[in-house]
Amino acid sequence: MVSIQIDEQTATTLQRQAKDAGLSVADYLRSLVPTAALPPRPTWDEIEAEFVAHSTAGPPLPSDFSRADIYSDRD
Repeated sequence: MVSIQIDEQTATTLQRQAKDAGLSVADYLRSLVPTAALPPRPTWDEIEAEFVAHSTAGPPLPSDFSRADIYSDRD
């Protein structure tokens, strides 16, 4: 937590403005400070395209490939 010292007139003004905005003084002060812009979240298509771009080509799976092939070491 950070503490700042302000004069009484400024404190009174901030309290009034916070009340008028329906906020606590702390929330009102937070609303005055610009937040860092977050980069936009990628879409599923962008994630998939990046995944494909970083994938290596391998041999194609056989046409009769099944779940049993994956779990052949289990009953």
